[in-house]
Amino acid sequence: MNSIGIRVSPSEVNFCVTQKINGELSIVTFDKIIIPKALDVPSQLAYVRTNLNSIFIEYNIIKAGIRVHEGNTQNLSIERIYLEGVIQELLADCTVHKYFLGKLSSIAKLIEEPVAKVKEYIEGDDTLIAYEGVTKSAKGTRESIITAFAASELEIEVLSQ
Repeated sequence: MNSIGIRVSPSEVNFCVTQKINGELSIVTFDKIIIPKALDVPSQLAYVRTNLNSIFIEYNIIKAGIRVHEGNTQNLSIERIYLEGVIQELLADCTVHKYFLGKLSSIAKLIEEPVAKVKEYIEGDDTLIAYEGVTKSAKGTRESIITAFAASELEIEVLSQ
């Protein structure tokens, strides 16, 4: 099953796609969608929605997680809130069967690690998830990766027919 982790900022959307086969989790890809500044806000939202929908279809995404802002953040961006809302709407109407909105505590719970360890990973310590090229990557990339790992742990009810 494929999962995606998403981390939104006002200027880009970082994502990571993971695949779990026989209990073994691997990173398929990670990248970002750069939001064109020349577009007005509604067009930017549509741009992100369309591109993410294409990614969901291309990688057959079943589970997803969005790394959301912590409730105590000082610099809350209205653009980020808009983007997170559009992505949530997309998740309710696409190939995704289950998703979560991830604060540090919910991510830590899903991957069964202490919050402090998750924070260390996000800040640059790669002892939690060692993957070539990620050590020096941006914080948003690391947050999308850890969110994808957490999303892969979501339980999905399988209905037999």
